[in-house]
This record gives sequence, structure tokens and C-alpha cells, in this order.
Amino acid sequence: MTMHKVFQKLRGKSRGQYALLGFCIFLSVLLLSSFSLMYFGPTVQEFLPEGGDTRKMAGLLLAVTAAGCFLFTMYASSLFFRNKSREYGIFMALGTPKKMLRAMLFRELSAVTAASGLAGLACALPLSFAIWKLFELSVISNQQMTYRFGAAGFVPGILFGIVLAVSLGIAGGKFIRRSDIMEILRAGQKSEMVREIGAWTFPAGIILTVSGILIGSGLPQLAANVLDVNLPSAFSLTYLLSLAGIYLVLLSIVAQSRAKRNKKKYYENLVSISLMRFTAKAATRNMCVIALLLFSCCFSAFYGMQYAMPPEMLNEESGRTFSMHYPLKESQAGLEEIRSTAQKYQLELVDFMENDMANLVISYNHRDFNEEGTRYLDLYSDKEKSALFMKQSDYNRFCYQDIRVEPGTYKTVLQPDFHEFFDFADGLKEVMNPDTKESWQLEFGGTLENHTLSQISRPFLYVLDDAGYETMTDGLDAEYKEHMVSFHVSDVESSYAFAKDLLGQYVSRCSSLSDHMAGWNIWEQKCADAAGEEYGYSGSVNLSMDNNMLLDDWKFAPQFHILTVQDRMQLISVYVMLSVYIFIISISAVSVMSYVRSISVAEDNRALFESLAKLGADKTYQRTMLKKQLAKIFKYPAAAGCGLGFLFSVVMDYFNDGKIVRTEIQALGMLVVTIAAVLAVLYAVYRYAQKRAEKIAGIL
Repeated sequence: MTMHKVFQKLRGKSRGQYALLGFCIFLSVLLLSSFSLMYFGPTVQEFLPEGGDTRKMAGLLLAVTAAGCFLFTMYASSLFFRNKSREYGIFMALGTPKKMLRAMLFRELSAVTAASGLAGLACALPLSFAIWKLFELSVISNQQMTYRFGAAGFVPGILFGIVLAVSLGIAGGKFIRRSDIMEILRAGQKSEMVREIGAWTFPAGIILTVSGILIGSGLPQLAANVLDVNLPSAFSLTYLLSLAGIYLVLLSIVAQSRAKRNKKKYYENLVSISLMRFTAKAATRNMCVIALLLFSCCFSAFYGMQYAMPPEMLNEESGRTFSMHYPLKESQAGLEEIRSTAQKYQLELVDFMENDMANLVISYNHRDFNEEGTRYLDLYSDKEKSALFMKQSDYNRFCYQDIRVEPGTYKTVLQPDFHEFFDFADGLKEVMNPDTKESWQLEFGGTLENHTLSQISRPFLYVLDDAGYETMTDGLDAEYKEHMVSFHVSDVESSYAFAKDLLGQYVSRCSSLSDHMAGWNIWEQKCADAAGEEYGYSGSVNLSMDNNMLLDDWKFAPQFHILTVQDRMQLISVYVMLSVYIFIISISAVSVMSYVRSISVAEDNRALFESLAKLGADKTYQRTMLKKQLAKIFKYPAAAGCGLGFLFSVVMDYFNDGKIVRTEIQALGMLVVTIAAVLAVLYAVYRYAQKRAEKIAGIL
């Protein structure tokens, strides 16, 4: 019989180990490739803003995906090599050259990696398409949201497969290079030196875990608000304190026994207590990886759920679900044109309103970075910017309110849940008419909340008493004035087609007067032109219905609530989809790693259970001992990872703006439900792993 035939016979006996390694490689390549196919597809790439935070977050999620898949695949390979150690040790004892063994092992690894990797790549496209279609069920499907294939999405999967093949080859070479045959033969029975773990490790771990989160999330906000210091991004490394804390907590749980105080209880559970202590460091490292993957799982779910919550503007009771503001000199659709368009869709206009607003030059206090970006500075800008001002009576009509602005004061319009940091609601000190150059000192008179009006001016829209407004805008040229049209419709939920039609008309009527980017300011433009300097926000915004980011990048973008609900939720669904996908990948990795670790415990301690049987231990006792070991593998990392994920989500929300708002409370509630679902999945894996482990240990 040739050596090839011998290896073929051995492969037949170890079919399960080959299947496990192949499945891990297949799952890794499949998950990573399908994720990258969606992310690098033309649809997502056109939706995500260039250089935006979402692209950075998606890139981070892709990196986390690759790291998670790599970790659990390499962990599965360690079990594969552990199983191979006995047969390879026998061949080496019989004098088989290492060169021949290395060649055979590399051929086996290459075949498994190539077949599994290609299968993963082949299944990635239909999987990503199926997941996309599932998400389309929860959003309005249109031509822009159609799944489009991008070949670039295969590149990360191919590169990952190559890296995985090289890593497995290196691990295989390291395995073969062992010169001590007995070490190979006893690889599955090797134990660590048992050392006493101090009682301080558990409380120290708790302190480090909580401190890492509080310092990493809270200190940057404290430094900014109290010391006016912008901490560098490298400060995020303080989160590593939490990683060290988790390690100490898990090491304490694994290697210490609280039963020592009760000698009877200690000796009754001596086997269960001591079993994991002989592999304490390896077990702790494995639990740490699982805990971090569960943390990633919980946080990605929470991140996606916050995007999925309805925006605050949809809960606003202003009644003005359609509004357009544009330069007064521009000719736009009036009442008759809008009414005619509405009638085409069997809709009626309700509470139609038109009003003018004025751009006045402001002097105000605000906060900004220094040139190095290391500190925050409290600044006073003197006549460097303009802002919109509105009459008290027009505000009352728009919002169906009856507010009063005292003469000589102003009220600042804020968006709901506004967090004051860079811009101060009471920062306005002086107003100047840009044509007459006459100035007025104003006092802060309070704040108002309205999502629609808070979006049309930066830093804020201000409300004046009617007489004061007329005085300050007397002699103001029409180029500094803007016109607003706002109304409601009889059936908002059926107004999507009407809103699209009206948006098309609005865009087609726009001229160079309103073709400006979102950050454009008329007074800043004039000051830059007068000084002969280039203005950073000059240039066209690409006024076209084909521009997906038009409503985000355009200064004079209309605010049609139905479009926000329907169209922008499609963009949000992309964020949610990416977050949910990393959740799926993380829970898959955790399930595989926990299962593999359970099987490893059973294989490592098979001789121990045989010895227990010889000493008279019945099946029930052996099963109880095994169950206790497997339970530790699941429950301790689950408690650490899910608890850390929930704590980090709460702390992040609080330190983001100093409070937790309604949508964040809802997201936290949904996170609790998600954690319960994760625990249910882990319990199902535990039950399955338990039965397999009992069979391997010879207990069944």
C-alpha cells in the first residue's frame, strides 16, 4: 500500500475534522465576500457620501468582519492540527521524512482551502442578493435601490482567501517542524502549570473594564467642555483597559474557586473546579475573543437600531409637511401651480402659507478648533456671517403657536434635542443691515423648537418681534431676502408621487441664484469676493433629480416630510443592513468558536472521563462534570460580552450629548431584546455541542 493510500484511509477516519475546517473556511469567505459585494456595489457606493463618517464606519465593519472570520477559522484549524498530531507522530516514529509529511499536509490544506474558498465565493453573490431583497421588503423599492453587481466586491474575499491559505500553510509548517515526537503524540494532553491567581484579579478586572469605557467615552467630552482640549484619536487606545479588565475577570473566574471556604463543597466539586484550571490561560484567551465578538455583535446591532428609529422631525406637530425656501428674486411655482399638481394626484392643499425672511449680518459668540486642531477656542465673530431672521407673526402662523418676542430681544429656533457645543443658542449679540450698515444690540429672549425651520439657516434661524423686524430690514435689498412656501396636504401618506413631481418642478425652475452648497453663506461670499479670496463653498451643487445626495448637499433643498420618510429611509436602510450583517457575522463566529472549544474540551479530557468511569463514577456524574465545563465556555463570555456591549451603548449615548433621549431609550430596549435572542442562539449551540461532546468523551 502506497503512502498516498494510507493518507486516504486516514482522511476517511477524520472526515469530521476536514468537514469542520472546510465549513469554517467556506463560512468565512462567504460572509466576508457577500458583505463586501453589498458594500462595494454601485448602489451603496452612490448612496454613501464621499469621505463621510459612514464610509469610515463601514470600512471599520469590514475590517472587523475580516478579523472575526480569520480568528474563528484559525481556531478551527488548531483543532484540526490537534487531531492530526497523533497520526503524524506515528508516521514520524516509523521514520517517515518530514519533507514527505509536509508535502502531504500542504496538499490536503490546499485542497480544502481552495474547494471551500471557491464555494464561498460562488455562494456570496446569491446570498448578498437574497439579503438585499429581504431589506427591500422594509423600504420603498425604486430604481435607485435596485441591487447592482460590482465585481470589486469579490476582491476582499479573494484577498482574504489568499491570506487564509498562507496563514494555514504557516501553521501547518510550524506543526511539522516540531522535532519532539512525544510532544506531537501528547499535544492533546499537555497542561499548563497551575498557579495561584490572586484574589485581587476579579475586583481589579471590574474596575479596569468600567474605567476603560468611562475614560474612553467620557474624558474626551470632559476635556472639551472643561479644559477646551481636543484629545487626539490615539486616546481611543484607553479602551484597551477594558480588554485587560475582561481578561482579568475571566482569568479569575476560570482559575479561582470560591468553594475553598467550604471544604466539603470544594472536594465534592474538585474535578469540576480543577478541570479548566489546567488550561486556564488558553481558556481565558478563547473566552476573551468570544466576549469581544459578542461585544461587536451587540454594539453593531445597537448602532443599526439607532439608524432605524424614525427621525424626530416625523414626530413634530407643526402641521407643515411641505416647505420650500428660495431667494426672493427667483421665480418659482406659486399657489396655482402647486394646487394644479396636487389635483393630478387627487390631493388638496391645506393651510397654504407664504412669507419672507431676511438675511442680516450677525456678530456672535461660538466655539471652534485652533489651527492645530488640539484645542477648542471660544471665539467672537464680528460681522463675518449672515443668518436668517423671521417675524414673530410668521413663526406663529407656521407653527400654530402664539409666542411673543419682546422688543430688543430674539428667540433662537433649535432642532429638538439640540446639544449646545460649537454654537450657542444665546450667542447672538449684534445684528447689522448689510445695505444700510445700521446695527442693533439684541438680548437673548429664549429658545423655540422646530425641526423644519432649524434646518434652513446656520448657525440658527432667529425670530424677532414684528416691529423690530421691519425696522432692521428697512432698505434691505431683495438679494438678501428669501421666500418660503409651506403647506399641508389632505392625505400625507399618499403624497409620495406628488412630492416627487413637485420636487422635479422645483429643481427645474432653480437658477444660479439658488445653486449653492449647503454651507454657502451670502455674506461670507461677498466678503471673500471683496477681498479677492476664493470662497470654499462656492460652486454648483449639481442640481439634478439624478443626484442622490441633492437634499443633503443643497442649501435651498425643500423639506417634504414624505420624501424624508420614504427616500432617506432607503439610505438609512443601507446603514442598518451593514450593521445587521456584522451582527450576523459576529454571532456566527461566536457559535463556531464556542462549539469548537466545547469539542476540544471533550477530546482533551477523554482519558479523564475514562479514569472516572474506572473509579466508579456513573454516567450521571460524568455528564454533570462535562456540562459544568461546557457551561463555563458559554455563560462567562456571554455575560462579559453582552454586558460590556450594553454598558458601552449606554455610556456612548450619554456622553454624546449629556443625556439619553427617547429614541436612544427605545434602541436600548431593543438591544435588551437582541441580547436575549443572542443568548437563545448560544443556548441552542450549547445543547448541540453538549451532545457531541458527550459522544466524544464516551459518556453516551
